[in-house]
Amino acid sequence: MGNAITTGRPAKARNRAAGEHLRLALRILGKTWRKNTKDPDHVLNWKAWTTLGLPRSATTIDADIRLGVPLERLAAYAQCLGLPQRHFGSPQTDIRALLALSGQTRAAWDHAPTPDFGAVFQDEYRAYNAPHYIDRLFALIGGVYRVHYGLSHSGHIHNCAFWLHTQEEHRILGRGFFVIFGLENRFTSITYRWHNNLHTHYLCDNHKEFGHIILPDPLRHNLIARRAPFWLSGNGVTDSGLADNAPTTVALRMEKRPAADQAACEALWERECAAVRKRPSTSRDEADFAALQDILTPQTAD
Repeated sequence: MGNAITTGRPAKARNRAAGEHLRLALRILGKTWRKNTKDPDHVLNWKAWTTLGLPRSATTIDADIRLGVPLERLAAYAQCLGLPQRHFGSPQTDIRALLALSGQTRAAWDHAPTPDFGAVFQDEYRAYNAPHYIDRLFALIGGVYRVHYGLSHSGHIHNCAFWLHTQEEHRILGRGFFVIFGLENRFTSITYRWHNNLHTHYLCDNHKEFGHIILPDPLRHNLIARRAPFWLSGNGVTDSGLADNAPTTVALRMEKRPAADQAACEALWERECAAVRKRPSTSRDEADFAALQDILTPQTAD
């Protein structure tokens, strides 16, 4: 007699918002998880799901949806869906909008190269780009940018819209838009840290142009991190798009535009793209050419 004795395992700590997001995400993606495992849309036929060791049991998946995602599976579910963990677990997240954006990104990058120089590189890469570091980095640099850039083969200063929009476990995804030779170009990008710098690889949607930009890591340079408004400058190399196929060097400055949230970023992104369409570049005879030239690195002073 006296106090009752509790038996069994303690209840798992769960995130209820993530459970609801999981339900909506699987519905939007057309995924099933119950009896018909031969269905090509069953989660057990989803490589990302099985690779990340997500549940094989429909009962477990139902519980994760109904009761909330256990904290130990939160990161794996988020990675499978291509969503930032902090957004996946937040009740304020518009999962439909975020999943639509992430889905476009996943489709664009199914074919894209990622750095792979062997086991030592991968170990260092994960160390430099640990999820907690990427979380801090994205909190600082995530957002929409207005970019001015100079090319070694061009006498113009060109304009570009750039959006660092999604953080993954070990990298940050972006998209961009520019107009050159009268043609509109869109690209997707990945950004990651190596030593004291950020490296951005980008691939145009037409698959003709692949470039590499190096920027200082603002988390390694306190004065850069404290810039308000925030901006970064860097250098890179890409294809020239000319008949001789010679590479061209790039010098750029990217200025972050203010936005309150994800919805504001969407609207701002569209406005920046419209501005690039209206004015793709600045020529030497325009009044603001000298001022723009001054903010770029010396390589474009010619």
